[in-house]
Amino acid sequence: MGSSEFNLWKLLETIARRIKFIFLFVLILTVIAIVVSLLLPKWYAATTLLLPPKEEGYNLGWSSGIGEIISLTAGIQLPVMATPSDVYARILESRSLAERVIEENDLKAYYDLDSYPDLLEKMKDKSEFKVTPEALLEIIYVDRDPEMAARIANSYAEQLDQMTVELSNLRARVTREFIEGRLHDVSRELDSIRMALKEFQTEYKAVDLDRQTQLAIQSAVDLKVDLAKNEIDLNIKEQSLSSSHPEVISLKRRVDEIRRQISALESGDNSSSYLNLPIAEVPELKVRNAELTGRLRVTEALYEILSEQYEQAKIQEKMSAPVISVLDRAYPPDLAIKPQKRIIVGGTFIMSLLVAIFVALFMDYMERLKRHSPDDYNRISFFGRTVFGWIPGVRKSKIQHGES
Repeated sequence: MGSSEFNLWKLLETIARRIKFIFLFVLILTVIAIVVSLLLPKWYAATTLLLPPKEEGYNLGWSSGIGEIISLTAGIQLPVMATPSDVYARILESRSLAERVIEENDLKAYYDLDSYPDLLEKMKDKSEFKVTPEALLEIIYVDRDPEMAARIANSYAEQLDQMTVELSNLRARVTREFIEGRLHDVSRELDSIRMALKEFQTEYKAVDLDRQTQLAIQSAVDLKVDLAKNEIDLNIKEQSLSSSHPEVISLKRRVDEIRRQISALESGDNSSSYLNLPIAEVPELKVRNAELTGRLRVTEALYEILSEQYEQAKIQEKMSAPVISVLDRAYPPDLAIKPQKRIIVGGTFIMSLLVAIFVALFMDYMERLKRHSPDDYNRISFFGRTVFGWIPGVRKSKIQHGES
């Protein structure tokens, strides 16, 4: 414990003896640090905050399928912790978008660089694209000119929105062209089915098969009942009257007419009446009618869906409204982020103070060594002049062994 107290006091004593040197050393280095920090170029960081569009795309209220096809992020299998904002951040890092920013702001002339790779590398070093914890997109650009920093940060946001719109419109155009071709095919198929159904209904007078079948069967039943009655009357008359009797002849004609009508109902005839439906062919007619009607309904539903999607794709193709919302535009910053003068000056002050104390202790040690051990002192001096003799102001001379 005593030895520690003694060393501490010796340290304080050495510092007190060399206080002038320590003060001047620290002062000179601190002043140099202040001057250097003032002479160093200032760098300014401009920030733009964006709200990317929703993941499901641009649904206009008809069909979510078109919105998912047109959206840049919908349908992408993102990693577990990734968001659509990460996709847009990666788009910001793309060469295509950087070239747009370069052309818009004439950065070749501004940075005096003709090589695109060098210019892209320079912009990569100066820009940063971050996704905030709230899934917002932050664009940061650093430059010596605060106005140019803000201009380029806003240019990144504008070009991202323009590229997003162009890519979405391109997808919408490709989708519209595909749907247009499919809609044309479905329209022709729909016309063909309608014509086939019309020909079927015209040929068989089939307007409402269920109702017509019911009426035809009822007519056939009534005719058969009437036929049975007339046959009974005919049989009775034939037993009491001769075959040439007018009543017998009339009944025979009536029976023949009823039989003809029944045969016509069962097999159909060439009449134009929509009530004259061939009962024998009703099962087959119902099957054909159901097939044509079902195909017609399916094709009409498909045509309706394609028509809605076609209109949606046409609207999206012509859409030029911004899809990236700018929450905070970048403005020329007032405060520079580099150089950090306080850190430079404060760090230099602390380091120079520690170095000055170390040098003061070393100088005190050399003095004591010179008094008590001249040989060791001479060896250290020889080593110092040999190693540091190239420094201006350090005398380098030929040292003889044993020199005091």
